[in-house]
Amino acid sequence: MIWNDTLFFVVDTETTGTDPFGGDRIVEIAAVPVFKGKIFMNKAFHSLVNPHVRIPALIQKVHGITNEEIEEAPDMGTVYENFRDYVKGSVLVFHNANFDLAFLDMMAKETGNFPITNFYIDTLDISEEIFGRPHSLKWLCERLGIKDKIEHRALLDAKVTAKVFVRLIRLLGEHKVDDFIRRKRG
Repeated sequence: MIWNDTLFFVVDTETTGTDPFGGDRIVEIAAVPVFKGKIFMNKAFHSLVNPHVRIPALIQKVHGITNEEIEEAPDMGTVYENFRDYVKGSVLVFHNANFDLAFLDMMAKETGNFPITNFYIDTLDISEEIFGRPHSLKWLCERLGIKDKIEHRALLDAKVTAKVFVRLIRLLGEHKVDDFIRRKRG
């Protein structure tokens, strides 16, 4: 059974906007490990990222990350390589995987690295299976009795998504996890 033998990393990113093809980039990334249904916050990966592009004022209001904060942060190449090494061999978990994966692919391309090819799960897919359609992270928290707020910060939201993921798997049944694993193609 994959649930008991697999290390999952729940990943979240914060960005300069919503369009990686239009120049928006990752400014924060986090990955929270989940193993055998337990969340290990003390082993989480977290970093701000200096993408060498400005964060628009409107976006700063969403996640609270300022241009001054990322000035001294490691660059995309360093963060990407560290992140890729950290999650190697695991199954990644996202809420809205296409969004984060598009930004990670752009990060790989711009830094001359190979894209991540991990298997992954999208909690939107599991939400659709259980509740009849995909739901927002906020809706899922309310429905599943998770009191944490969506902060629009990578580490905190990865933690919330990890809680949602564990509860969704309990509802779904551990034996069905395999049905939701997708292969990331670079």
